[in-house]
Amino acid sequence: MPTYLVRAIKGHDLVGVFVAPNVFALALLVDECTDPGDCEYQRMKPGGIMWTSPAVVVPIVDDEEDEDITSEDPIPWSAVSLTESWWNSFYGWSAGRWRPIEFDVDDLYGIDPEEPDDPPPKPASPTGTARILPYRKREK
Repeated sequence: MPTYLVRAIKGHDLVGVFVAPNVFALALLVDECTDPGDCEYQRMKPGGIMWTSPAVVVPIVDDEEDEDITSEDPIPWSAVSLTESWWNSFYGWSAGRWRPIEFDVDDLYGIDPEEPDDPPPKPASPTGTARILPYRKREK
């Protein structure tokens, strides 16, 4: 599944790294934090985020314990490094092509803000005479 680096078109502020099967799904993910129409994306080359220091303990939490999670329990992101290909993409040294996310949020969800919430009008009743077609008898 493709990995995308997303940034704001104006100012080039980093929005995030997303994994999505297509640009439509990417737009849905980006919509969780900002307007996808204000962003552009670049497909990432193979790479990743890694801890080059000794192993980091990542707590596994049961659903029942979710209330007990505090800000003192974060994954230590300050100790991470990027692979070279991702580092080049993050800092603009990659030759990747930036493309705008060309989806309007309203289009993503099938909402037209200009359209009233009233149901569509009923179709007009047919006028004029009906045409009766002859019924053919079945052969036995």
